[in-house]
Amino acid sequence: MTIVAILRELGSGGNAIAAADERRLSVWQRFNEERRRYLIFIEAAYLSFAERGNVVTAGRGGPFFLREVGHAVKVKLMAPFDVRIRRVMGRDRVDKKTAAARVQAYHRDLCGRIDYLFGLDWTQPENYDFVINTQDDAWPFYTDLLVAAARHPRYQPTPESLQKIHDLSLAAQVRAAISAAPVTQHLHLEVTACAGRVALKGAVFSPATLDAAAETAGRVPGVIQVTCEAVAISSIDPGPIM
Repeated sequence: MTIVAILRELGSGGNAIAAADERRLSVWQRFNEERRRYLIFIEAAYLSFAERGNVVTAGRGGPFFLREVGHAVKVKLMAPFDVRIRRVMGRDRVDKKTAAARVQAYHRDLCGRIDYLFGLDWTQPENYDFVINTQDDAWPFYTDLLVAAARHPRYQPTPESLQKIHDLSLAAQVRAAISAAPVTQHLHLEVTACAGRVALKGAVFSPATLDAAAETAGRVPGVIQVTCEAVAISSIDPGPIM
């Protein structure tokens, strides 16, 4: 099953959200509700896929979703600018100037997308376990290197790391369920999970709304208990009109 298929199962409008993950979004979209919903549903779909184990994913912000998962091997493949230009020239059969423009546009769009979704710089090596320079086109070597790393004891799942990804995934599924429900879709709640026990925390205008969120969370498969901590927000008194 693909991540887009999982997005559809979550009731998120998978095609639109998946498309947002693949393009640069305008500056104005940084400040609207769409960004929050994009990230909620993409994270839920990605973690649902990743927690199955023995999977390789490319793109979709995987290294950023899996930062807390110790057995996940997070890799960035890169190449010098001139090498990338040469590859685009050969692949697309274009001249050097056109190829350079395409490489620059791709880099700009990718930076914009990752910054939009995560507020992070995808080029920073500290975000990865390995950064591999592919300028020599030694693809069998790169593959062998990563396979050896994945098989190393350092990256073998432990009960703790498996529990971590299950907890992250369950919390993400709960956030997606709350965001998909008409009554609670605009709530901004912090959701954490630990071995099936889910905690909701956030500011709400009505206790009934938080109750609805807790009820929605309780219906997510794998949830065995829901607790809530809320700061009630009363209606704002505008004061005397001058």
